[in-house]
Amino acid sequence: MNKISIRSKWLAAAIVLLAIMAVSFGLLWLAHKMEEESKDRFESTTPILVPSPDGGLVEEAALVIPTTEQVDTAGAPTYGPEVPPLPPVSISAQNSQGLRRVGFNPPIGDIFRLDYDPITDTLLMAVVEANGDGSIWRLSNDETIERVLRGGEQTNEIFLGSDGHGTVYAGFAGPGILYRSADRGLTWQQVATGIDGTFWGLTDDGNGTLWGSLHAYNSALLYRSTDDGFTWQVWHDFQRMFPEYAITYREGDGRFMLRHLHDVAYVNGQLFVGVGDVARFTVKSDDGGLTWRKIWSEGFTAHVQVPGEGLLLGPDRLQSHGLARYDFNTNQTEEVWSPLPFGWSGFTYSLMQFDGVYYAAFHNEANEVDSFSGRSGVVVSHDGFSWYPFMEIDPLTNWARTDIFLAPRRDWTGWITLNGALYIFESPIGRWFDVHRVFGQ
Repeated sequence: MNKISIRSKWLAAAIVLLAIMAVSFGLLWLAHKMEEESKDRFESTTPILVPSPDGGLVEEAALVIPTTEQVDTAGAPTYGPEVPPLPPVSISAQNSQGLRRVGFNPPIGDIFRLDYDPITDTLLMAVVEANGDGSIWRLSNDETIERVLRGGEQTNEIFLGSDGHGTVYAGFAGPGILYRSADRGLTWQQVATGIDGTFWGLTDDGNGTLWGSLHAYNSALLYRSTDDGFTWQVWHDFQRMFPEYAITYREGDGRFMLRHLHDVAYVNGQLFVGVGDVARFTVKSDDGGLTWRKIWSEGFTAHVQVPGEGLLLGPDRLQSHGLARYDFNTNQTEEVWSPLPFGWSGFTYSLMQFDGVYYAAFHNEANEVDSFSGRSGVVVSHDGFSWYPFMEIDPLTNWARTDIFLAPRRDWTGWITLNGALYIFESPIGRWFDVHRVFGQ
């Protein structure tokens, strides 16, 4: 073999080696590039959580950098695309309490009572707008929002609730008007006027008779409708029924000790009514309102049926009563959970059951926090007897709109209003009760 052929073979081998090295380098560069692009895609879809001025964490809004002015080939200035407007409804990332805040653009006002319909997947909301007007807004499942009823100027308290057939009622304390809607707020009919306040609770017997409990400055009336809610009349005056409590608070104060009603419930043919404000108790009637018997030393503000022929009753008193259960078999009422040993507040405006879980919302009264600012939030139970801490909200100050209202929602989630804002929370599903402890353990 001559020297020329040996050199040719070495040259060919060197060329092959260089080609292999070039291909390897190219593959490594391509893999690195793909990894960077994948990382960029991941980071662009991962929410960045930042502190919210309203508490908790929210998703950081994307930083919009305006496109600088440029000049095209024809010499005319060109601009980048316009920034799209914010959506009318937006949902934040989950904060430290497991809540996702629902934002509205523009803001609609402070949200309080809720009424959810699982068939249409729509949420009705009682709202006090920025100018003090009361109104009802509807949030649809396609995340569109619209005002469906305006209650008038300076309406003060607003009632919102539905009967067993899904018919919705809305009442406004300022003008004293009650409205009825059989189509989830699309249309409304005025069914009562001249009401001195607004309803606190509403219940029905399923056969066209409804009752509404009046929450007023100094009027403890129970209203009734016998024509499926189309007309209403005063049925019972509890100040006349219990004249021993129809006396003033103190000299110079015209309010009576029994000055308004709280919740009302019709269950198993029995009618329950809670009364307040200084005189507080719950009565029930088995004979259509002819006679009444006291069953609890607190005027219940919310209720929900629980297993074992029970009715869960919510309290409305500072550092006193807790959740109580009325037993239809024994006709006895017993306390099943007290907030006192755990530093929780004792005011409950909302109880509910869905997805096999019972919920009770406790809040502070804004005028009470100077003397006691207890824990606020939601406690849960799977049987109505054993209660677990579920969602704790830090003690609030006296500027807060403290009422908490609950409503179910689709996909194992629920609605909650807190401090005038609307949130979504996740239900305690699966083995949640197996891995969490009841109060006191």
